[in-house]
Amino acid sequence: MGEEATTAKRRRWLRRESNPLLVKELRGRMRGARAFVVLTVYLLLLSCFTSVIYYAYAANISGPAGGQEMANLGKTIFASVVLIEIFLVTFITPAFTAGAISGERERKTYELLRATLLPAHKLVSGKLASALTYMLLLVLAAVPLESLAFVLGGVVVEELALALIILLATAFTCAALGLFFSSFARTTLASTVLTYATSLMATIGLPVLLLIFVTALIDPIMYGYGSYEPSWIVEILVMYLAIFFASLSPISAAVLTEVFLEQEDALLYFWYDLSNTSHAPITRIPLPSSWIIYTVVCLTLALLLLLITVLRVRRQAMR
Repeated sequence: MGEEATTAKRRRWLRRESNPLLVKELRGRMRGARAFVVLTVYLLLLSCFTSVIYYAYAANISGPAGGQEMANLGKTIFASVVLIEIFLVTFITPAFTAGAISGERERKTYELLRATLLPAHKLVSGKLASALTYMLLLVLAAVPLESLAFVLGGVVVEELALALIILLATAFTCAALGLFFSSFARTTLASTVLTYATSLMATIGLPVLLLIFVTALIDPIMYGYGSYEPSWIVEILVMYLAIFFASLSPISAAVLTEVFLEQEDALLYFWYDLSNTSHAPITRIPLPSSWIIYTVVCLTLALLLLLITVLRVRRQAMR
């Protein structure tokens, strides 16, 4: 009797804690043909792009390919696939969440949904989890293409794991960003435009702004004008700011992580030697790897956006 009571209590707990909106969203997303069409097109694009890179690289090799050439080919394919995945995740994820709440308003079903006993946090988490589940499927479906680099050589398991972390952090942030704008915008079109503009700015605009920032500010501070030499404190502050801003974009974070992992064998942090150590008590400082900064910033930003979205939905329900 004790075991049966425990089983019944566990079932009641599961029914109470389950999210019916998540089940509904997943069934609606996976039952139609759209999910499989998107997955097929996604893998076809990655496969075609990988094939083009392979044959283009192989055509430039004169004579039989050696171990180093195959390792370079493996690195090139791996980096290209990860770069394409970052762009595809940035473009696909907002399409699943930018109209999650505003679309309910346009279909006149938002009031009915809020009239149920479903709390605001479960409404938001259900919409978010359904989008992230499908994005996780897309990311994991591309792992065999990334794993081709293991056959060719030049890529280690740590690089594949870090690439997956950056991709999942990007998908989580883009999904939270879409829900945030969807809760404030009146129409799905406005929410989609705002989400895509912000995502593209973070993915493409930040590396360009970083290049301008480095050229206009960091170089004069680091190397000075004339006989002026920056102090070791200024150099430390500039390097920490530089690595922080460089890690805000998924592209620059992935590139810097690969560079540090390949050249410095730095998985978590690497050591930077100070140039001006005449009066400095230290000669080098540890700088965290870019993927750590990017992941922490993405998780913090996404959780903050989700909290604001839940408060917004809850406030609308009280009107």
